[in-house]
Amino acid sequence: MKNSNYILATALMAIFSSGALAEDATLEEVQVKATQDKPGLNLKKKNTTGSRLGLTAKETPASVETLDAQTIRQRGDISIREAVTRTTGITDISTPGNGQAFSSRGFTGNNSVAQAEDGVRLMTGAGTLTYPSDTWGYERIEVLRGPASVLFGDGAAGGIVNSVRKQASRETSIEALVGAGSYGAYRAALGGTGAIGEIGAFRIDASVLGGDGYISRGDYDSKKLMTSLLFTPTDNLRIGFTLDHAEDSPTANYGSPLRYGKITHSLRSKNYNVADNKMDFEDTRARAKIEWEISERLKLRNETYWFKSDREWQNAESYTLNPIAQTVSRGTFLAITHSQKQIGNRLEIIHEDTLWGNLNRFSAGWEISKTDFRHASNSGNSATDVIPVAGYTGTFLSTTSVLRNYDADLKQQAFFLENAWNATDRLKLVAGIRRDYIDTERRDYRGAADSDKQFTPETWRVGAVFDLTADTSLYAQTSRGTDPITNLLGLNLANGEFDLTRSRQAEIGIKQALQNLKGEWSLAAYHIAKDNIITQDPVTPSISVQGGQQSSRGIEFSTTLYPVEHWRLDFNAALLNARYDELREGSTGISRAGNTPTNVPEKVVNAWLYYQASEWEAGIGARYVGKRYANNANEITLASYTVYDASAAWHVNKQMTLRANIRNLTDKFYAALAYGSTQQIIGAPRQLELTAEFRY
Repeated sequence: MKNSNYILATALMAIFSSGALAEDATLEEVQVKATQDKPGLNLKKKNTTGSRLGLTAKETPASVETLDAQTIRQRGDISIREAVTRTTGITDISTPGNGQAFSSRGFTGNNSVAQAEDGVRLMTGAGTLTYPSDTWGYERIEVLRGPASVLFGDGAAGGIVNSVRKQASRETSIEALVGAGSYGAYRAALGGTGAIGEIGAFRIDASVLGGDGYISRGDYDSKKLMTSLLFTPTDNLRIGFTLDHAEDSPTANYGSPLRYGKITHSLRSKNYNVADNKMDFEDTRARAKIEWEISERLKLRNETYWFKSDREWQNAESYTLNPIAQTVSRGTFLAITHSQKQIGNRLEIIHEDTLWGNLNRFSAGWEISKTDFRHASNSGNSATDVIPVAGYTGTFLSTTSVLRNYDADLKQQAFFLENAWNATDRLKLVAGIRRDYIDTERRDYRGAADSDKQFTPETWRVGAVFDLTADTSLYAQTSRGTDPITNLLGLNLANGEFDLTRSRQAEIGIKQALQNLKGEWSLAAYHIAKDNIITQDPVTPSISVQGGQQSSRGIEFSTTLYPVEHWRLDFNAALLNARYDELREGSTGISRAGNTPTNVPEKVVNAWLYYQASEWEAGIGARYVGKRYANNANEITLASYTVYDASAAWHVNKQMTLRANIRNLTDKFYAALAYGSTQQIIGAPRQLELTAEFRY
């Protein structure tokens, strides 16, 4: 807290001592903005996640969506998780163990819904990803739904979330934010960019946040520093460097124990974790990127990166309520540490020319990376205790020490090609293919045998886009992706015997920008089947085999409308049918065919209505998440819920905005997520945040 307050004070001093920039700020007061810059689906803007060829969202034969920083701020979304779950069909399934994770199109977790920053992924270690966590410093968030393996490798059958950072500019600007809210919440952030010499530019973004949390002993804090340098020695050459560091200690919330299978309002604010709990994530990233326009038709890009992530947990993670004795039995006293390092390089060339008289864009590339992962834990701990339901914290118990568990090494190479050809003035054909070479090794230190495994998956996408008019396009595509059965980092001997799962998708859709810039909309229908998931042998159920299958089919609709002056409507909805087609579980091989996978809602709807005037704005939003299940047997149900949010802002002048955001306006009591069969994480109650935003 002392460090956070010091950084907060420094940020405030920087904001209010910036009088030297007053003259520049005055010059920038009159701004002319084209109407096409209105927030929306951005169909006619380039999307870097759906393709590497510079295609717009409208030209891409896939479901892509862009969430801009202005919209994120209007809605009051602080974390990447909050912002992403406003997009079409994506829900948050993050638990303390996996950092942040999502559900998309019926597929869940960090082995099926990938995450990236500026198009570069950090490999998933033991199911966990922890960066980036908050939205400050990012220009936009791009989402590609459906298999993304042809662009980003394995582990993306449900899609990928790509956070795109703000770029360094030679035009000086500063932005800042300070805020406070319910449950002791505080937030401060500062960002700035400007020139270095004759050819350089810099950008720095820093943020701190924290609070007491809405459950007892639910304190949390986070801080990060993002830095970037950009040099343009010639008009055709750009050289960039970034160095980031983040420390995140979120609330260690493992949920509330169920009373006769239901959550209980009286336990909403209770925390049954130990008093000396730990959950600390530290991430450091460095990158160097070169972009060289060799000629008008040929470009080269090369990016070298180094990532490091250290994580530590110490918690009691499972709780079972005895409603008669009014006690809670605690178990799974688990202590874990992760040390993960990744180094890699991606080289690609992009060529633009004509083919048979029509524009043709082509890219080819090579990517190589090496990841080292070290895992230690108190595996084998059998400690348990019983505490009063009224709340007695106690301390961490363990019958074993934290010892080195296993080391894992992952080496990957990939070659990829992508092509987009304008076959006619209206028809565009897009295709991509990728071949990976994966070598994973694991060394066990707890008596298990070492293991190693090689994979050579081939993934592809073929699609077509037909322009009915200049503003309306139809598209169709089919694609193939791959997911690991568990994490590639740390496959044990048993799991190393299995191959990667395979996903196949077929999708059709329509995208349209309305006339007179009244808005945009898109509609998509898809079917995804994922083969080779682990199931039990039907003859000998004690043996695990590949051969299971799960699938989903659905319809997604999203729109941004400007029906009349000052008013804006954002709306999206996803309806799907997700099921196991073939899955057997347990010692008797019980069939789960026809059941819905865990934590997958089959209905998700988001809506926001805004009124925007020159001096003030206001908005109200709603989020509906349908019924979900806590296990594959579909015996434990999480009820559907609707949460309302509201916001209002006063633009004091060109440099200052005062904003208020209320989350969970009606104080809805609901289960946000299942954590095992005996407890569920309860959604956050009503919270108010007041912020002051500054721009110079």
